[in-house]
This record gives sequence, structure tokens and C-alpha cells, in this order.
Amino acid sequence: MYQSRYHYQNDLLSVAIDSLTGELLELIYKPTGENLIKNSSFLLHQPFQLFASLKGEKIRLFGGDTYSIARDAQLKPHITHEETENALLIRVSYNKLTDGEKSYNIPLCYQIELSRDTSELHWQLSLSNRQPELLIEDLRFPCLNGVYLGDTWEDDTLVYPYNAGLKIQNPVGFFCEKSPCIYWKWQEYRYVYSLGNIAAGPDEDGLYAMDFSYSGPLSMTWLDYYGEDLGIYFANHDPLPHNCSLRAETYGTSSPGMNFSFVHHPYCENGGNWNSPPLVTAVHRGDWHRGAEIYRAFRQNNVPAKKPKRPHWFEKSPGLVAHYDFKYQNGGVVHRYKDIPRLLDEAREMGLNHLLLAGWHRDGFDHGFPEYRADADLGTEEEFREAVSIVRQKGGHLSFYINSRIANTKYDPTGAFTAENAVRQKDGSPFVEAAGNRDLNFAVMCIHSSEWRNRLQSAVQYATERIGADGVYLDQLAMAPPCICHNPAHGHSWNDWNEGYRSLLKQINNKTSTDAPMSIVAEGVSDAYNADVSGFLVSTFSYYYTGAFPELYKYTFPEQILVDMLYPESNMAMRPVHIGQASTDIINKAFVTGSYFWVYDLVDDNTFHRDPKQFRYLKDVITLRKYWLETFGHGIFRDTDGLLEIPGTLIKRFELPGGVLLAIAQKQAACGECSMEYSPKIARAAVYTVKETAVQKRLLSFSAQEEKVTFSMPQEPISLIVFDNME
Repeated sequence: MYQSRYHYQNDLLSVAIDSLTGELLELIYKPTGENLIKNSSFLLHQPFQLFASLKGEKIRLFGGDTYSIARDAQLKPHITHEETENALLIRVSYNKLTDGEKSYNIPLCYQIELSRDTSELHWQLSLSNRQPELLIEDLRFPCLNGVYLGDTWEDDTLVYPYNAGLKIQNPVGFFCEKSPCIYWKWQEYRYVYSLGNIAAGPDEDGLYAMDFSYSGPLSMTWLDYYGEDLGIYFANHDPLPHNCSLRAETYGTSSPGMNFSFVHHPYCENGGNWNSPPLVTAVHRGDWHRGAEIYRAFRQNNVPAKKPKRPHWFEKSPGLVAHYDFKYQNGGVVHRYKDIPRLLDEAREMGLNHLLLAGWHRDGFDHGFPEYRADADLGTEEEFREAVSIVRQKGGHLSFYINSRIANTKYDPTGAFTAENAVRQKDGSPFVEAAGNRDLNFAVMCIHSSEWRNRLQSAVQYATERIGADGVYLDQLAMAPPCICHNPAHGHSWNDWNEGYRSLLKQINNKTSTDAPMSIVAEGVSDAYNADVSGFLVSTFSYYYTGAFPELYKYTFPEQILVDMLYPESNMAMRPVHIGQASTDIINKAFVTGSYFWVYDLVDDNTFHRDPKQFRYLKDVITLRKYWLETFGHGIFRDTDGLLEIPGTLIKRFELPGGVLLAIAQKQAACGECSMEYSPKIARAAVYTVKETAVQKRLLSFSAQEEKVTFSMPQEPISLIVFDNME
């Protein structure tokens, strides 16, 4: 009997495969009978697409359709299935692929494993390139197209791991919205800030897409898309940090539905073979928290768990004061080495004991890379060492800025260092870019170059062992996108850029001779580096209006410390006005999520000292955060698990040994009661608030019934509530 589609199922999921073409047609959640694939575009292909080049011509390859198979029978796939004790294995094998007109000799097989007792699909793909002169550059797999949940796409939500995370309601509509842009000039820098959607498009296919690379802006390899009571988890479960990107796209409201795919970079030439990592699709009840739990379990089971390397003082520190104003790119000098002890005293007035110095080296910030040595314009090296020693003797801590990615070509007059160690592009030229002053050119260095890694290691050793700092900030490390380098002398494969940075971090941690571990703060955030850094700078201000949601990363990896920049409300030149207008909201979010505060103190350009009202608020927040850390520790971030969320109030839950802590921030005093699911018996509860940098404590009345505790909300702008269990 003819079957137009083959159905494969367990008690929870059913998938349908086109019997002629091998395309994925249906993904049905059986408890509700809903097919999640609601809009199948004629132009898109699922579950895979290849992007290749042949003699300089770009082509797209996929499985044949009815008409191409009629012309060439070898395009018809062979579809089989096999039942094992625990799963059903579906295999779709192609001898050839097509671009819609011609056939190409590229055998490919994709496999779906449908476990018997879960709502998960496990995907894998293998291919061989037997087509002369063809290069397979990119591959999208698995492609899941036209998805929305329930009766409408308008009440669906997407969480996507851009930096620490984005949360986007109605992404079908949001992605196609025109986003206002704010342009801002500071010194030699020209910035553009989006006040909304950051999806690009429409592209040549008419799609609006977010497509970010791991591990540049993409911090984790999963997303979650959910509605009122149902969600879909889409993830790459590769235990190694190979390069890839995660694509979320839509045609918008004119043809609703979301498309999801991972973009892999095989760079598979004629005669080569390639195998995908394991990839997972899971349908689940509830919201994004379930997706985070699945991904966390994968990481714990497949990646050796190590506690993040960070010193004890960093664990107890509420934040740092950043000085980028020693020597600017244009040569302007604001501070000299002899000023460093005074800068510590000023930081302590805020309640902070950790300084970050940028522009401390030859030719200054965003200029003298990688000349990380003392600059005579700022004082002698001996003055530098003496100033740092005074800070350390006073119990202060110092981190120095080092850019982990770029080198100024002006220090390479012959071009030999750049030619040997920079990222080599496909045409053989080095990858060069500009930052700030367009007269300065910076080569992007290949992290797999041993000479470049040794140069960075030497810079770290100079800062920590010769000068005496006890930390470094590695700019661009987990934020700039990975590169594909065409220099075979570096000994790398096409997709292991992230492994190079892991090697750098291990080299720094293992070879620096200081007794105590140093603090390492990296720009950006990546689970590839979780075990090797003290904190990740997430800079939510830069995408605050696009749906910034650091809770996504923090909930997935609650043991990590996220570092976030805080800004004054007024009299700020470094950032545009709209960021100052969100000052209180950004401070409050950093507080309730347990972030490490990054506070600039740039004379005239970015300092809370020119905003006395917000400075007082900042000092209160720092005071309460410092008390929190010293008295209770970090706790384990649980977001809003079991909490009644109150409009206008930020409230987050942290598990403590023998209790729970709630961090609360609100612009206006909340009214009424809050409730929390909680099963242990509570002995006592207390509220901690702060007034004029003094912490105040009072007992809190509560009622407990049927594994739920109810209490009145505090009226103060920021507060902590701590419940202690009965012993």
C-alpha cells in the first residue's frame, strides 16, 4: 500500500517523514495532539540544507523533490527504521543531493532517535563529499520550520542565549519590526545602539533572523520557545566547544511561524567526510526553566564539572571600579601611576575594594596592543610597582586590562609577526579591522598561534608577577565571534577556535606563579570557559531595550558570577541619554540577579560623582549587596521558582544552606502580599534594608500553610528577605 508519509512515534511524540523526499513533515505532541509545524514554506527545506562553493559559485544543496527525483532516481532517499530496547532509530540516506537543477555526488544520512519514554528527538548527520572541486562550507541541521504553539503565535515567547540571554515575546512579530537606532560619539568612538529588535533582515529568502556564533555573542548552544503551557527546547549537545551558530528566523506576520537551525562549518573538501555533533529537540510542559534544566543536565553529564577558578576575596566582593582614563587612545592622560592609591580610597567611599585599570600600558587604551609594558608618560615602572604594592598592602585588589584578540599593526613594520600569527583569510591576507581612530589598524590574531598565546601569557605575567596585580580583564575573549583561519601552520581545524581560548585560559591559570589564584574577568559569557574564569562581563546596557535577560544564563549555571556595568542617570558623556534613563532599572536587575557590579569612574565622561542622587542610591545597593555576600554567601540562583510575581517589582529567589533568600527591588512601594511555594518548616524570617549605607534588620511576619508561605512585601526600594528553616 502506498504511503505518502511514514509515521514514527512513542507515547509522547510522533514524527512524519515524507516517503519520497525524506523531509520532516510533522512533529506532534501526542498528549494534546498538536502538530508544532504549522507553516511549511515551499522555499525552505527541513531537516537540512548545505551551502557550498563550486569554482567560486555559491550553491545551496538539499534533498530532491518529486520533480527532481523523477529526472534522477538516485536523488530518492532510502528510509529505514530500527527498534532497539530503548529507542526507535529512523535513518534517511541520500546517495546524491541537488540544487534544484543539477545532482551532486554527496552521500548524506541523517538519523533521528526517538527514545521510548521521553519527549526528545536526538539528531545526527553524516556526509561524504565526492563531488570534484566542491567545498561544503556551511550546513544547517536540524532545520525545524514553521513552528508556533496553540492557536496563535502572538502569545509565544523565545529565550535565546545572546550574551547572557534575550527574552522576546511574540518573536514572529518582533523580528520584522523596524528598530530605532541611537547614534552616539564619545572621543574617537562612534557607537550605534538598537532600541528594539536586533534580528537582521529581510535576507535573500525574505527571512528576519538572529544568527549568532558560539562562542562569540552566543553563550550557550540552546534556545527555548514556549507558550502558555507547552514549549520546545532546541539544542546542540556537543561536549566539545566546536564553532557553530544558532539561527532563529521568521518570515514575520505575513507568513507566521519560527524556524530554528544550527549552522555548522564543515569546510569539507572533495574526498572529505563530516559528522555532526548530537543535537536535541524536546517538547516539554512549562516555560524556559525546563529547557535550562535539560541543558544544565547535559553539561553536567558530559563536560567534566569543575568549580570556577576565583579567589576568595572575589567571592566576597560586590564589584569593581573601572578606570579607562589612564591614557586614552588619542594620547590624553588623566591619571598617572602615583594616583592609584588615591583611586582605591575613592573606590572605598563607594564600598568597593577592587580597581580595574585600562590604558595603563605603552600608548594607552585601544592603541598600545600588545605593548603591555609601563608607559613613561604615566611614570616609571618602579612608581607603578610601588603604587600597586601600596594598594595591595591596604587590602585592595587590582586587575589590568589586556585585549585577548587584536594587535596594532604599527608595531609590526615588516609585517612578519602579523603574517605568521594573525587570522589568515581565504585569499591569504591577514584579517585587519579598526577601533575608534580609523588611522589605527588592528590585526585579529589567531588564538591557535603559539607565539600569540605566549605573548598574551607574557602580558599576564608582567601584570601580575612583575607589577603585582592580582587579576586581569581579558577583553573580547567570549564576545567577539570566532574566526576561520586559513593558516595551516597554526595546527588547528576549522571549527576549534573556542578550544584555542580554553587553552589560553588553562595556560594562564596553570603557569602564572602567584600562590593564590588570580581573578580573571572575560568580556562576554560562554559555557565553554565556565571553569576557567572568575566572572563574565555581560554588559546588558548595550542590548537592554532588545530584551536583555541575564536570568537565562544565571539560572542555567547558577554557580557563575555575571559582571554587569552600572551607569549614572545624568551627566554622562560615555553613553547616550537613553542608557542613563534606565540607570535604576539596570542597577536593580544587577542587584536581584546577584551580579558583580562594574562601576566606571571616568572624570567628566562617566562617573557617579556627577550625579549625587544616583550616587547615594548606588552606595546603598552596594552596602546591601556586600552584607548579603558576607553574611549569607552567594546562594544558588533559582530565578522566580515558586514565587508569585508582582507587577512593578523585581524579586528573585536564592537557595541557602538551611533556608532561602529573596532579593527584591522596586521603584515604587509594592502593596499587598506575596507568596512562595516552600515545603520546609520555617523557624524565622527577617527583612534586611539599607538607609544611608547602614543595614537595618527587622523580623517579618508570615503564614505557612500547605507548602506555601505568605508574607507582606517590604516598602523599601531594595531589600532582602531571609527565611531560616527549623533544625
